[in-house]
Amino acid sequence: MGVITDGQIRRASQKNKNLQNLKVKEVMTFNPISVDQNMLAAKALSIKNGKKTYTRQWYPDKVKAKARGNGYIIGNGPSRKNFDLNLLKKSGQTYGCNALYRDFMPDFIFSVDGKMTLTMVEDKVYEKCVHYAPSLEVNRHPPDNNGNSYLHLVPHNPHWISGSQAMWTACVHGHKNIILIGFDFREYGKDQLNNIYQDTQNYGPRHGDSIFEAWLRQYRTLQTLRPDCSFTIVHDDPPFYLKVSNPSDNLGKFKMLTYKEFTDTVLNRAI
Repeated sequence: MGVITDGQIRRASQKNKNLQNLKVKEVMTFNPISVDQNMLAAKALSIKNGKKTYTRQWYPDKVKAKARGNGYIIGNGPSRKNFDLNLLKKSGQTYGCNALYRDFMPDFIFSVDGKMTLTMVEDKVYEKCVHYAPSLEVNRHPPDNNGNSYLHLVPHNPHWISGSQAMWTACVHGHKNIILIGFDFREYGKDQLNNIYQDTQNYGPRHGDSIFEAWLRQYRTLQTLRPDCSFTIVHDDPPFYLKVSNPSDNLGKFKMLTYKEFTDTVLNRAI
């Protein structure tokens, strides 16, 4: 067994004028090194004794988070526009994503996009909260010479979007009461507010008019994977697709609240 790459073909063509007469076995790499697609490691390529080898560097869990109170997952949908996020901190831990830190610093923040992650590292978000990212971004921003990490690996990464990874990680941390704020799972069309941070750096214009079905599937999958958790969506005018096909509803562990109901029944009771 072996593989052949475009680089090998280019190098072979530079050395041989009659490339069409070469056999594949004269160019290919036999028994190539392979790694599992779910490996959470930094793979450093080095040359030892004339052979390519991989040194695996494993990232320890330096966060060791413990759940406290409710797990508040903050999306950047327009439905949270007029809500004061600072009200959440007394009764739980906050999980957000991407540009949220510009207005509110959560306890844990998530990014997947490379440009967004770079901007967050340049803005030193890691100094103010725990910044989680997938292995690709963690490897792009490795620990400094003192071993201090800019980014932390998403635990048991499901390879979802950043908002869904925030929900997932809150469950991994041990939260049993997951409350979603600012999750619309859609865009509303041209000239509408479709994202709190649209038309800003790393976002750009948002003119779509569609439901994010993939995001909904991830949210519903999480409900199936975590039957021990309760899920609440806070929304003043919830669209129909948020009211149906919620696996946790079958267990009596799903509900929807308006912002007033949420404030009266959750936040005020926690004071």
